[in-house]
Amino acid sequence: MAMISAGLLAKIASVSVSEYSDASVSKGARVLNISQSRGMIYDRNMTPLVNTEMHTALVINPTFEAREYLKNALSENEYKTLEPSLQGGRPFVTVCDSYTGECGDIISLITYDRYSENDTAQHIIGYLDSEGKGVSGIEKSFDNFLTENSGSLSVRYYASSGGSALSGKGFEIVDNNYDSEAGIVLTVDSDIQRICENAMERGGIDKGAVVVLDVSTSEIIAAASSPVFDRFNMSSALDNEDLPFINRTLEAYSVGSVFKPIVAAAALEKGIDVNTVFNCEGYVNVNGQRFNCHNKSGHGELDMAGAMAQSCNSYFIQLGAETGEHAIISMASRLGIGKKITLGGSLSSSAGVLPSADEIDSKPALANLSFGQGTLLASPLQIAAVYCAFANGGYYREPYILKSMTDKNGNITAYYKNEINEKVLSDSVNNEIRSLLEETVLTGSGKLAKPMCCDAAGKTATAETGMTKNGSSIVHTWFAGYFPSDSPEYVVVVFKEDGDTSSTDCAPVFRDVADGIEALKATPHN
Repeated sequence: MAMISAGLLAKIASVSVSEYSDASVSKGARVLNISQSRGMIYDRNMTPLVNTEMHTALVINPTFEAREYLKNALSENEYKTLEPSLQGGRPFVTVCDSYTGECGDIISLITYDRYSENDTAQHIIGYLDSEGKGVSGIEKSFDNFLTENSGSLSVRYYASSGGSALSGKGFEIVDNNYDSEAGIVLTVDSDIQRICENAMERGGIDKGAVVVLDVSTSEIIAAASSPVFDRFNMSSALDNEDLPFINRTLEAYSVGSVFKPIVAAAALEKGIDVNTVFNCEGYVNVNGQRFNCHNKSGHGELDMAGAMAQSCNSYFIQLGAETGEHAIISMASRLGIGKKITLGGSLSSSAGVLPSADEIDSKPALANLSFGQGTLLASPLQIAAVYCAFANGGYYREPYILKSMTDKNGNITAYYKNEINEKVLSDSVNNEIRSLLEETVLTGSGKLAKPMCCDAAGKTATAETGMTKNGSSIVHTWFAGYFPSDSPEYVVVVFKEDGDTSSTDCAPVFRDVADGIEALKATPHN
C-alpha cells in the first residue's frame, strides 16, 4: 500500500478548485476545477522557464472504499487532516506528490505551478496579479498572447441532489488545452542565466545586474538583476528599500569610465593618434574647477593605451577637450547611448541620458562628459550593446530577447531576428579600441577580470552618483568587456549599485561568469 507524505495532503491545488452550478453543465453533472494554465515561456533551448514545478492532484470520491484505503495508507494525523472532507460526501481535490497507489475512487492528475522558488530569470519573466494578468516582464509584454493560449484541467462527475457522486458513473477528465506547448521562446539561455545569478551572489552584488550578449547577433543570453522579489510574498518586496521589483539591467545609471572607450573612439575617428601623450598630475584645472584623478599623486605622462589601462581621468579630460563635445556625442549616439532599446511590447530599457552638444555649454561640462560623468546615464543593457559593437568589428546591432513563437504542438510559428547591423566604427578605429581594452585586462585596472579559460578585454568604472549615505559618497561600479579577446563570443557587463571599487566589485564577477560559460560549453545540453 502506498504511503502518502505528511503535509502535502492538506494542500489544496495551487489554483482554484471550485464547483460549477448544475446550469453550467449537462443536467445532473458537476465539475471540479483542478488547475489553470497559461501560454508557455521557454529559453532558447526550449527549456521551460515557467511551469517547472509539477504536482500530483488527487480527485477523491469519498466512498467507503476510498476512506478505508486512505485510513490504511496514512498516519492517524494525516487521515485526520482529510477526515472533514471525507465525511462531507462530495468529491474533492487535494495534492499529494508521492501518491502511487491505485483505488477506483481516487484518480491522480499531473498539474503545474506557474512559478517555483527556484525559478531563474525572474525579472525577465515577471509576475501575474491575483487575477492572472501580467504585471511585469514578459508576462506583461505578451499578456494577450499568453492569455489566448490558456487552458484548464477539470473533472466532471454526475451527482445526486445532495452533491454526492452517483455510483457507477465515475469521473470524466476534461482537458481543455491544459498541456498546450504554445508559447514564447526567448534568446535567454537558462543555464547561463543561472551562472550569472550565482556569480552575482558569490561576488556580493546584492544590488546590481549582469547582462550577457551574443557578440554575433546581439541576442540577450542572460539578464540578471538583484535583489529578486518573492512572488509568494509580494508585500515583503513592496516594503523592501532595496526595490527588488526594479529590473536593474534596464534602468539607467551613472556610467563613469566604461564611457572612456567611446571618447577614445571619437578621438581616433577625428584623427588624434593613439600615441598622443598627456601628463597627469593627479588633477586637472578646467576654468578654475578642479577635477581629480583617482590617483591623487598623478600617473605622469601617459599615451592612450596607458591612460585606458590605468583609467586616468586627467588624460581623458584633456583628450575630450581636443576631441570636442560634438564628436563625442555623435559617437555615443551611434552606439545607442540615449536611445531606448525595445525588447517587445512594453518591455524596454530606459533611454538614459545623453546630453546634447548645446547642453555641454562649458569646458567643465565637457570635462565631466569625457570621463563618463555629469548628466550622462545609461543602462547595463545599453553599455553591453556598445561593447558588442567593439567586439563585432564596429557593427552596432540593437539587442533583442524574443527568438520565436510556438503553437500548441510545440512547432515554431514565427522567428524573430534583428537584421539591422550598422557599421559605426571603421576597422582601424575599432581595432585600436580593442587593443586598448585588451591591455586594460592584461596590465591595467581590469586584471582581476582575466578568466582562467581565455584572454578577455574590457573596462572598469567607478562612477560618482552625486548622492551620499552616512556622510560617504555613493558610487556605482562596473566592468564591461568580452571574451575571448581574439575571437569574441560573449559580451558581459557587470554592474553594482552602491559599490566600492570596480576592480574588486565587478571584475571578479566577469571572470566568474566567463569561466562558468566556458565550462558549460564543455558540457552539452541534454
